[in-house]
Amino acid sequence: MPLSKTRFILSTITCLCAVLATAGGAGAADDLRLKKGISFVSDTDSGFPIEGSNLDDVSLESGKASLLFFGASGDLNTNRQAKRVVDLYKQNSDKPIKFILIDVDHPANEQARALMKNHYKGYIPFEVVLDKQGKVSYSSIGEVETGTLAKELDKVLK
Repeated sequence: MPLSKTRFILSTITCLCAVLATAGGAGAADDLRLKKGISFVSDTDSGFPIEGSNLDDVSLESGKASLLFFGASGDLNTNRQAKRVVDLYKQNSDKPIKFILIDVDHPANEQARALMKNHYKGYIPFEVVLDKQGKVSYSSIGEVETGTLAKELDKVLK
């Protein structure tokens, strides 16, 4: 093989490895926290109640359980459930769970709209637990206690 062709192949492999290395850590929603100023006592629109990094990554990952959280800005029940979801995220940061947050009034992209079409039941808040193969293991409309969601996630992690 000529030297220039070998250099090209090595250069291409190096670039691909660099892209894969950076993509691995920058995928799923991360650093989840409650938005400052949300209300837990009235319907006040302060925006979607959860902030974080990579919130627009709503792709399902094979081999990883997922928690889908559907909510809306300015909804008291969404805000209260958002606190539970953030608490659950903090408790499970070391486990292979992908947290996917979807503002039903403002879906981030086409993938979010597809998840809404396939899983959303039209009420907020709404939570769905998917197993490692992407199949629904649990879903619930309304507020769900953190312990209940934790048990459902534990089931799909086994």
